Amino acid sequence: MTKTKRILLTILPLIGLALSIELCLVYYNANFAVDAKPSICAINDSMDCDGVARTPYSQFFGVPLAIWGVILYLFFLFMTYVDKLQNIKFLGFLKVFKNPTSYIFVVGLISFILSMILGCISVFKIDSICIFCFMTYFTDLLIAISSKTKGVSIISEIKTSFSDFIEAIKVPRYAIAFGVILLSAIGILFYTSISNVLAPQIARQMQLKKEFKNYEAFASENELGPKDAELVIHEYMDFNCGGCFMAQVYLHRIVSEFENVKVVQHNLPLEQVCNHNMKFEGHKSSCLKARYALAAQKQNMYWQMADVLFEQAPETEKEIIEQARLLDFDIKKLKEDANSEEIKNKVIEAVKDADSKEVNGTPTMFIGIKRILGSGGSYPELKQIVLEQGGREKPNHD
Repeated sequence: MTKTKRILLTILPLIGLALSIELCLVYYNANFAVDAKPSICAINDSMDCDGVARTPYSQFFGVPLAIWGVILYLFFLFMTYVDKLQNIKFLGFLKVFKNPTSYIFVVGLISFILSMILGCISVFKIDSICIFCFMTYFTDLLIAISSKTKGVSIISEIKTSFSDFIEAIKVPRYAIAFGVILLSAIGILFYTSISNVLAPQIARQMQLKKEFKNYEAFASENELGPKDAELVIHEYMDFNCGGCFMAQVYLHRIVSEFENVKVVQHNLPLEQVCNHNMKFEGHKSSCLKARYALAAQKQNMYWQMADVLFEQAPETEKEIIEQARLLDFDIKKLKEDANSEEIKNKVIEAVKDADSKEVNGTPTMFIGIKRILGSGGSYPELKQIVLEQGGREKPNHD
């Protein structure tokens, strides 16, 4: 290995290592640290390392990509100096690595290709990029270019690496060592994949999908329950209303326990921004949340968004998007729809609809011919009203 090449293959992996360590800190603060300040690369919605770190795409086999990066760059540094380490008496076994620059090139090339796939996911799926991540992607490319042997084809470099590996595992002690390392790695990755101990965003995604699984059978737009239900409950609500959150819980339970009841949820944001009846500022961000709920409805995921808005109580558009990324939303479409004139007009129309029913507070429910202000008292009290208005409980329901 030439002196120039060794210098480049020292500096570049050190840069990548430093970036990966910083990304480990970003990942930890974004997913584990309570009230952590935004990282220096959380610039806006389009360039947000923290937001990307909170998505399921920030890990592989339950291990954060940042940790994979640390391992990768340590491997590059190891291979850069393996010829020096071979001269140490008790490290003579390292002579098995005959062509370290070929290994660096092949691994660097594979890493860059995978990086480009991750880059496409960031741009087209997450709709937000991590600047530090992209810096490591191009670091991988530079490492591959710097390690490439002049006059040797890419295919030859790959063949050299593969043949060296085959020759090495023909030696029993190397085969055993490789087997032990491989089994240990599989065991660790199996544990991290199953436990999600290092990937809370995956655990949260699984929880949300489990909660929403039953919606597929009886959810349509802003309706929950059988389409031909005999009894319809119309609820007027605000996502920043505590009583509405309780009503949401009660109504979900009603739909699950009754066979002929349907809930239709109507947005009535109590915020001056979009509600002309408000004489004061009102519930901050209620209009924003109503817009995102209606935008989610265009993807037939209204109820998933409604639960997120209630349970996670995001306060800003950025926080709403971070929660939406945990589900199967088309994020780009969601943002475009939520900020479109069509959706803004629908919110205004929803307020006018509430006006026509003389609804000026939330939650307000119409159960059959009965009008109820608030969440209906306790759940048994609400259930009794539903029964009186013609609701039928499902057979054998406990």
